[in-house]
Parts: sequence; C-alpha cells; structure tokens
Amino acid sequence: MEEKEVQKEKNVKLRLTPLNIVSAVFLVIAVWLLLEEKKPRGTAMYIDISGILVGFSFLIAIICFVSDQIFRKFVPELKKIWILECFFVVITVLLIVVIKISIY
Repeated sequence: MEEKEVQKEKNVKLRLTPLNIVSAVFLVIAVWLLLEEKKPRGTAMYIDISGILVGFSFLIAIICFVSDQIFRKFVPELKKIWILECFFVVITVLLIVVIKISIY
C-alpha cells in the first residue's frame, strides 16, 4: 500500500492554468499596492483608494483560485481546462466592459 502512495506522489504534476495565472497576477498587484509608498497629493480633494484596490485584488485572487479548483474537479483533462478557463476569463472581461460602458 505504501508503494502506491509513493507512486501517486511521484505522478503529481504542476498543472498551470489560466485562472492560476490570473490569481497570481492579482496577488502580485495586491502585494505591490500594500508595499507602495504613499505620497501625499497636492490637491485638497485627494482620496486614497488603494486600500479598496488591495481588497478587490485579494478578492479576485481568491475567486480565481476557487474557480480553478472547481474546474479541476469537474474537468479532468488539462487541454479542456485551458479552453474552458480561457473562455471563462474572456467572457468575464467582456461582461465587465459591457457593464462599465452601460453605466457610463
């Protein structure tokens, strides 16, 4: 029984997917915003929204990670995961653009 467990551990491969890449990018953005030096602006009406952006970046990274795990659970083949996740990312971006255009 131990041989099967060792063999399973050897067969574990890193499966890079589009949602992994998106979540990593948003984690980097969140950390960058956290570590960014705050410079005071010259205008009196300056509002610092970097805290909100950090929160949204972390939230998007978590949502992408959970979505990736759901896709992996239901789609066993890596090629199909890439196709579905790329389609998911493109549709999400398009919906955000359409909503943003319709609001403004």
